[in-house]
Amino acid sequence: MIKIKLSISDKDVENITLNYKDMTIDEIIAELKIDKDQIGAVLVNGIPKNFSDKVEDKSEVFFLPILSGG
Repeated sequence: MIKIKLSISDKDVENITLNYKDMTIDEIIAELKIDKDQIGAVLVNGIPKNFSDKVEDKSEVFFLPILSGG
């Protein structure tokens, strides 16, 4: 089981659960139909990861928005 926290819009954090299968972060993005251009960073179990990294079972993946400031 993979827990997903999605916070890439103005809405609250969306919690999603996926059954575990051998997949990369890119494959999770494709499966959930997330706009990759809206993702600023990805944390897996609190550690920054690349889109090509695989996700292990029982992981928590947090998609963070692109930050802007002025």
